[in-house]
Amino acid sequence: MAKTIKGRPTRSGGEEQENPPERVAAAVAEPAVLPSKEPAAEQDPQRVQEPWAALRVVIIDDAMHPPRLDRLAEGEATAIDKLLASDPDVLAELSALGCPEAASADQRLLFLAEGEGPFMTVARLSEISKDAPRMIEEHRSFLRLKAALESEVNNVTVCDPYIAMPDLTGYHLVLLDYYLDGSAHGGERAIAIADTIRLQPGRGGDQQIVLMSSIETVRELRGEFRERSNLTGSAFAFVGKPDLNERWKIKAHLGMLERARPYAPAFTSYRSKLEEALSRAKSQLLSLVDDLDIGDYAFLQGRALMKDGHPLGDYIFWLLSSQLTALTFEHGDMRERQRELDELEFVGEPFAATEPSIVVANMLHSALVSRDVGPLGPHPRARAGSEYADFPLVQLGDVFLDKDRTKAVVVMSADCDLAFSPMSDRAPDGETPTMLVPGKPVKLKDAAGDTEHRTDGLLHRDEVYRIVWDFGKYRSVGLGELTKWLEDRGFDISNRDRLRPLFALKLQQEFGAHLLRVGPPLLPPTTTAATGRIFVCGPEREEVRQLGLKEVMITRFKGGVTLRVTPNIAGALKSACEDLLRRLGKQLADAKAKDVQALQKKVDALSAHIENDAFWIELLRNVELNPKGNERPQGPFGFVLGPDWQDGGKPRVVLQIDEPVSMTAENGTEDDITLIAPLPEVAAVSGAG
Repeated sequence: MAKTIKGRPTRSGGEEQENPPERVAAAVAEPAVLPSKEPAAEQDPQRVQEPWAALRVVIIDDAMHPPRLDRLAEGEATAIDKLLASDPDVLAELSALGCPEAASADQRLLFLAEGEGPFMTVARLSEISKDAPRMIEEHRSFLRLKAALESEVNNVTVCDPYIAMPDLTGYHLVLLDYYLDGSAHGGERAIAIADTIRLQPGRGGDQQIVLMSSIETVRELRGEFRERSNLTGSAFAFVGKPDLNERWKIKAHLGMLERARPYAPAFTSYRSKLEEALSRAKSQLLSLVDDLDIGDYAFLQGRALMKDGHPLGDYIFWLLSSQLTALTFEHGDMRERQRELDELEFVGEPFAATEPSIVVANMLHSALVSRDVGPLGPHPRARAGSEYADFPLVQLGDVFLDKDRTKAVVVMSADCDLAFSPMSDRAPDGETPTMLVPGKPVKLKDAAGDTEHRTDGLLHRDEVYRIVWDFGKYRSVGLGELTKWLEDRGFDISNRDRLRPLFALKLQQEFGAHLLRVGPPLLPPTTTAATGRIFVCGPEREEVRQLGLKEVMITRFKGGVTLRVTPNIAGALKSACEDLLRRLGKQLADAKAKDVQALQKKVDALSAHIENDAFWIELLRNVELNPKGNERPQGPFGFVLGPDWQDGGKPRVVLQIDEPVSMTAENGTEDDITLIAPLPEVAAVSGAG
C-alpha cells in the first residue's frame, strides 16, 4: 500500500506544501473530491439518452492538479518565475488573453493550463523546463476529459490520489491513471488505490476499474497491474489517454464499457467459484495420489501397459490430468457457473477497443498441442545397447520441423500400429510402416486460398505461419529407419510437439479420405502485426502519417482479412480528413465558377462525415479488406492492402496497409519457431475449411 503523507510529492522528489498557494479568482481549492456539475440528463432534458447516460464515473488522476512552481525543480522554478513576472512578450500575451496583471506565477501557470491555445508563453516555458509544458498539457487533457464526461453521464467525481479514498461503491466506472508519482516510481500508488477500491465493502460486481495512461508502453503492463491489484479481468479494462482525446472516442468507450458491465458479475462469480474448486480439487487429487501404492502402479502397468509398451509416466499423467479436470469442473457449483456463462451472448457492437489478450492465444494453443514432448528416442524402458535401443517411440500427431523451419512432417499412423514393448511379448518390428505426411510452412499473409488440409499457428519470431499438408506425397518409412530418415532430410529431432487426440484424429481422418468424418473444430481467427501509411489524395497523393507495427493489426478468418480499427487509427484517419478538408477549402476559394458547385458538395459531404460521431464510432467495428491492391471505400476514405493501388483522381484519404516481408525479434535465432509460441489472438488448430 502507498504511504500516508500530508502533502503530495513534487516532481522534483520532495513533498508539496500542505497548503497550496492562492489561485486566480476563478479557480477553486483542491478538495479531496471534486463533485460533478448537474447531471447531464438534467442539464438538457431534450438530449437523446444514451445507454451510458445514467453512469456514475470517478476520475483519479494527478493531472487534476495544475502546474505550480513547487512541483518543479528549484532551478527551473526560479527561471519560470522570472519569465512570467518580467518578460515583456509574455506579459503582453497574458494580458491580451485576460490574465489579471497582479496574478502570481502560480496563477499565471493555472491560467495557461486552463486555456486551449498554442500560446507563445508555453513555447517559451519549454525552453526552460520539460515538466512545465507537460503539466500544462496533462491538466488541459484532464479538463477536456472531465468536461466531455459531464456532458454524457449522470455524475462525474474527481478524487485526489494523494489522500485516502472515499467510499466509491456507488460508482460504475473508475478511471485511474497509472503513473501518479511519475514514471520513475512506477505504478505503485495506482496499484494500491485499485486494491483499496476492490476491498471496499459493498462494492458492486459490475463496477469497472479502467486503467489509463498517456504512455503507450503501460498497455503492456496492464496484466501485471491487474494481477497485483487482485482485480478480475471481467472488472478491469485499459484505455490509452490518446484514445480519450476527442468526444467521439469517449462516447465509443463509454458504449463499450456500458455494454460489457452487465456481464462482469457472471465472470466474477465464475472466477470466485473456480478458485474454490481448484483449491478443493488440489487437495482431493493429492489425497488420491497419496492413496496410490506401489502395487497400484504395478497393476496399471502390468495389466494395461506392459505388453502394449505404453510408458507408465505418460499414462499416469493422462489419468491424473483427467481426474483433475473432473474434480475441478464436473460438479454442481461449477456446472451452475457454466450454465450462467452459456446463457451469455456477445453480439453486435464491439465490447473492447483492443486486441484479445495473450491469454486467449495460450489457451487455444494448449487446447491443440501437447507442449515440449521431448527428443525422438528409444522406448523409455529399453536398455542402452540392447536390441530394442534403436527403435524410436513415436505416436500419432508427432510433428517435426527442419532447422530452418521451411518444411514439416507429421506422423499419421495409428498409435496401436506404432506401439511396442522392449520385451519379447510385443517386440518392435523394424519393418513396421510409419505413415508420414509432409507439409510446407507458409506465412499466413502469403497463404493463397482456403487450403483444405492445414494447421494454422506455426510461429517464427513475430510471424504467423500455416502448415499446408500434402497428403499426395505421404511416405511410409520402416520404424527401424525412421530416425535416420528424419535426420537425412534435415528434420530437428531434438524436440517435437504433438497434436492432441481430437485434432490428430481429425487430420488422420482427412488423410484416410473418409467420407464421413468428425465435424472440424471452428478455426479461430489469427491476428498479425502490420504497418500502415495514410495518404491524402486531393488530387495529388501525399503521405501524411505512418503507423507502426504496434498500431496496426489485421485478422484473417475464413479466407477474409479484417483491419482491427483502434481509436488511434480512427483518430489518425479523422485528422487526415480534416487536412483534406482544409485543402479542399483552399481549392474552393481558387476554383472557377463552373467547378464551385461540385467542390462545395465534396466539402459539405466531408464536413458531415468529420462531424458525425456515430460514423467514427461505427468504424471501430473493424473493416473487411478487399484482395491486395483493391481499395475498400468507406465514407471519405479507402483501405487497401499493399502499395499497388490507383489514385483515380478522387479527393479522399487512403490507409495503405503493409505487411512486412520478414519480422525480427529483439531476442532469438532462426531456430525460434514453435507450434505453441504465444501471440495475441493466434491459435493453432487443424481445420479442413
